[in-house]
Amino acid sequence: MVLAEGMLWTVLLNAPLLVGGLWVARAGFGQPRGVARWLAAAVVAWAWATVGLELLGASGLMTRGPLLAWSLLGMAIAWGTRRFRPHPIGDDPEAFPSGDPSWHAEATVAVGLVLWASVLLGMRSLLLPVKVMSDGPIYHLWFAARWWEAGELHLVAAPFGDNVVTYFSAVGDLWLSWLMIGWGGDRLARVGQAPFHLMTWLAVYAMARQVGSGRSAATIAAGWMVTSSPFLIFGFEANVDTILQAGYLAAAFFFLRYAMGDGDGRTLAVGALAAGCCWGCKPTGLVLVPPLLAAVGLAVLLRGGGARRTLGHLAILAALPMTTAGYWYARNAILTGNPLYPVQVEVLGRTILTGWYAPEVMKGSRYYIDPSNWRAGVDILLQVLDPRLAPIWLSALLGAWMLPAPRDRRRARWVWGMSALAVLNAAIYWGIIPYRTQQRFLFPAVGLAAVPVAMLLDRSRALRVVGVVLLGLHLLTPQTWPWAGAGEEGEIPWDFSPMIPNTMAGPIGLVPPGSAWWASVSASRAAGRTAEVIALILAVVGPLLIGALSMLAARALGRASDRPGGGWPRLAVGGGGAALLVGAGLVTYPWALPEPLRFFPAFRDYYRGWVALDRLAGPDGARIAYTGTNLPYFLLGPGMKNTVRYVNVNAHPDWLMHDYHREAARAGRPNWPGDMPGWDREEQDFDAWLDNLRRARIELLVVARHNPGEPWPVERRWADAHPGLFRPSYGSNPEDPLFRVYRLEPGS
Repeated sequence: MVLAEGMLWTVLLNAPLLVGGLWVARAGFGQPRGVARWLAAAVVAWAWATVGLELLGASGLMTRGPLLAWSLLGMAIAWGTRRFRPHPIGDDPEAFPSGDPSWHAEATVAVGLVLWASVLLGMRSLLLPVKVMSDGPIYHLWFAARWWEAGELHLVAAPFGDNVVTYFSAVGDLWLSWLMIGWGGDRLARVGQAPFHLMTWLAVYAMARQVGSGRSAATIAAGWMVTSSPFLIFGFEANVDTILQAGYLAAAFFFLRYAMGDGDGRTLAVGALAAGCCWGCKPTGLVLVPPLLAAVGLAVLLRGGGARRTLGHLAILAALPMTTAGYWYARNAILTGNPLYPVQVEVLGRTILTGWYAPEVMKGSRYYIDPSNWRAGVDILLQVLDPRLAPIWLSALLGAWMLPAPRDRRRARWVWGMSALAVLNAAIYWGIIPYRTQQRFLFPAVGLAAVPVAMLLDRSRALRVVGVVLLGLHLLTPQTWPWAGAGEEGEIPWDFSPMIPNTMAGPIGLVPPGSAWWASVSASRAAGRTAEVIALILAVVGPLLIGALSMLAARALGRASDRPGGGWPRLAVGGGGAALLVGAGLVTYPWALPEPLRFFPAFRDYYRGWVALDRLAGPDGARIAYTGTNLPYFLLGPGMKNTVRYVNVNAHPDWLMHDYHREAARAGRPNWPGDMPGWDREEQDFDAWLDNLRRARIELLVVARHNPGEPWPVERRWADAHPGLFRPSYGSNPEDPLFRVYRLEPGS
């Protein structure tokens, strides 16, 4: 019953968005049939959902009923545009007048490979526990769950992770919360980036087609982009970098169409909406989007058409991005007086906007690499591109697609423009963004670079076949093959920096049935553990089955692509996709695991503590206070049954970091010496803390630390000193060196 209700509400919330988006994309924004219209529909639906969440969330109405009304209102407005607005610019099958429109066999194989990797990783994220390696359980899922629980947007403390994230722009987290509200839990949010993975693929494909690439070459090059190992691996985790990438590249596509004269102000408006969604995803958007807006602003000026039209189009670029991104900067400005809070803005050594720390403090972050360390930069670039694919990536950027001569010189300058923008994004990544260990900030550059790659692959069928072969090697073998095996860093000829790992496995992990596997099967059969035997068999057969179904689905898609408008080919695509998803779900589902183990990952530091806490909370959940851990999401438990809070250790129960910062600034200490301020825990008062616990009706207290070498939070000392108030329930006997649970005695 709960599952059916979640599915029903998910359809009710999203179906009007999609239908309305398609209507508005056609009649309101004048986008022609095909990829351009689908991308515009996705952008419009995303922007409408985001604005609704921001408005209703700020009003405390972020629940199913008001959101359904908002979604239906959007569809009603879309119906009005469909009824009263003029027809779109054109109704040709696709919006791309040049380039080979045929679909070749190599494109089918490329799509099959991409589907194989994407569905394999996506199903694991959907059905298996959330991985600790991503930011999802640190704050993306945590914030989304708290907003869903409260039915409103509010600041959520993150005192033991990167506490700056409390003040981040969070359009991506809003989308995860939208999925939680519809489903009634976190299941879909775990793989909430999946639609944007597809959107990224379509945006790269559309840009390549727009500048003259053939359909097959554009498909293969887009596949290269979305299977870049860091992008693919984290793209199906509960992060927001894929969401940001989709917004950026969709904006780049619509801006490109406008600049090339294939779209008017309506096309520019769609691009501006996409740019705003990107800008509002996280602070990185503040660095990436303005140069893109500046570039299309130049195109507006060069296009001409009269002062009125030029000023109108510039106004679109200035205003529309803020419809989705502006909320977060306005919130910070109202709370702190600094829209970029907690970043401190200095000009010529003078502080203009006060923040937590001066810019040079960021150089002390564990994510910082000095820009002069070019060796690390080369290693990161090769890690993102794959050393075996890198020669084609780089030669395409340098213009190899021009040889022996471009087929369409008029469009060639736009390919050079996309190449230049890719290089600019790479320069922004290495020269401006301080956290250079994070390859994800390079993704926009890779997406733009896929455009000249498509033009290069389009030169001949041999090059397209080579592109597909390299794609298969990239997905099925380690990046160091054939030069070195897993962990053999010393054998890699391009290992320029020891701080950057190079031995990255292929995203499609195939399990060979070796001697250890046969021994495990025999032992499980002898012990009568049938579920374990099935799980072992599926570990070998499952990925191969998903691969076969992926190729069949890709073949159906290719046949439908050659027969646009046909009913049976479309039905075959739908059937093939459904068979792929159902088959992948059946072979991925953790049939042999009990429910708690389907939620908690095998993270040895906290796994035993999480399972013990789940038992102590009971089937109906409990009210839990936590301290010392940056993974509060897992404390929510299976089914999000627990209420989890961080409780301040002083007489300010409702204060957040900006409140403590304000008091520190008044005391003459406006800056913290490091990148993780601790003003909130400087003043410590047991009685005030206990009163805060009582006020929050806390039943269980979780005290954790990251490693045995660091001190425990003060809450453990207080709890141990008052056994009449805090009864040790886990971690003392037997001892857990990292995780303790106490039960607050009733009436304490």
